[in-house]
Amino acid sequence: MPGREVEELFSKGLEALAQGNTLSALSYFDKAISIEYTPIISSCYAFCIAKARGQVHRAILLCEEAIKKEPDNSQHYLNLGRIYLVDHNKEQAMRIFREGLNCESNQQIIDELNKLGPRKRPVIPFLKRSNPVNKHLGIMLRGKNKLRIRYTLVALLAMAIIASILHVLFFSEEQKTSVQQIKSEKENLVEPTSDTLQTPEVAEIPPEPVGVRKEVPTEAKPDTLHTLELVAEDKTWVFISIDDQESKEMILNQGDSIKWSAKNGFSIRIGNAGGIKLTFDGQEIEPLGEKGQVISLNLPSPKIPGKDIGE
Repeated sequence: MPGREVEELFSKGLEALAQGNTLSALSYFDKAISIEYTPIISSCYAFCIAKARGQVHRAILLCEEAIKKEPDNSQHYLNLGRIYLVDHNKEQAMRIFREGLNCESNQQIIDELNKLGPRKRPVIPFLKRSNPVNKHLGIMLRGKNKLRIRYTLVALLAMAIIASILHVLFFSEEQKTSVQQIKSEKENLVEPTSDTLQTPEVAEIPPEPVGVRKEVPTEAKPDTLHTLELVAEDKTWVFISIDDQESKEMILNQGDSIKWSAKNGFSIRIGNAGGIKLTFDGQEIEPLGEKGQVISLNLPSPKIPGKDIGE
């Protein structure tokens, strides 16, 4: 290490660290690094600022930089591991210490590992050791009344699991009840059993008196009614509005057929387009759609996919 003054300052810093006087060591390392930067002074200085000033993030960066420049120097790993201990990161500290021993033997690192002792199982085994819950519970269990705290935590955990199971079971029952109610409502809908045909009423014409000649007026053509026929090839739900006045809702089973007539037209919604055959004014409209597809039609319509329907 060049420079007698730097060597003296570095030696005094190490002595102060050995005596547990971090502030004095920081002062020596600070003066030494201001004169000449070296990786070993930088990593020792990093440990001091982490412990004395709480500058953990900066200290980690300084040590990592020193390791990049001197990757085989175990002293850098010792300082970095101690910084992680200052940050209460025991798992990371032990990993760094082991990396240092892979580089070279270092009694100080071995002493640090012996202080840490064998790793205990996490408080909650099915969570990772690095999980925040395990970390905080581990800190709690280091104090007094460890057994009482452990039993309390186990009881709370068991209660949480039981509550979760009950919630899942109750939620499943609610879903089953809702499904049953929906099925019941659909079954209560009107299902046609025979064809229904609306026919216009025809007024009776009284007989003409005998011997009386009466001019026959030109007969007015009655309004043409539109007809709509549905034949179910599969079970499907149907909603229809006739002349925007009368509405009907029903479920057609396979083989059912039904027929309506209207003066102006129909608005129809079908719940299973692929399961029904539709004939409007004597003309079959196809294809309506796929099985399970919901469609809406207004008839007469200027354009139907695949068919042109006029009024």
